[in-house]
Amino acid sequence: MSEDFNAKMKLLIKSEKAMLRLEMRKKSRQTFWIALALLAVLVTLVLLNVTVYLYLAQTYTPLVSAAVLAGINFAVALLFLFVSTRQENAAEAKAIEDIRDFAWEQLSSDIDDVKQGVSDFKESAIKVKKSVDSFTSGTAFGLNKVMPVITTLIELNRKK
Repeated sequence: MSEDFNAKMKLLIKSEKAMLRLEMRKKSRQTFWIALALLAVLVTLVLLNVTVYLYLAQTYTPLVSAAVLAGINFAVALLFLFVSTRQENAAEAKAIEDIRDFAWEQLSSDIDDVKQGVSDFKESAIKVKKSVDSFTSGTAFGLNKVMPVITTLIELNRKK
């Protein structure tokens, strides 16, 4: 049982480590895309804004030109943020999750068996304690009713 339990624990630990690696890989890809989005926004704000503002300022008022630029900047930023949130785990994540869930089920079953064994042992110990207590207190076999007669007989036997 101990080797089986250890094997299940090792399986659970390995699946959790694999899930952590996958999650870290996903987060690093998301971080990359977010950094790219921020870089693109910065470049857009610096280069495109100057160019477009100068172009729009010739046709429209400075206020309208600034509003158009803000809309363009916001749309580009949303595009990159949308791409960064679309990063998902591959099919291997589902397989690892299944292994982890299986290991948890097996460990839970073993733990329940150990709990039942401990409970049975406790009940047996309580029964033994009650039996010993009843024998030492004289309640076993009705000894407490016969005890005065036995002590009287012992005293009579000593007097002779």
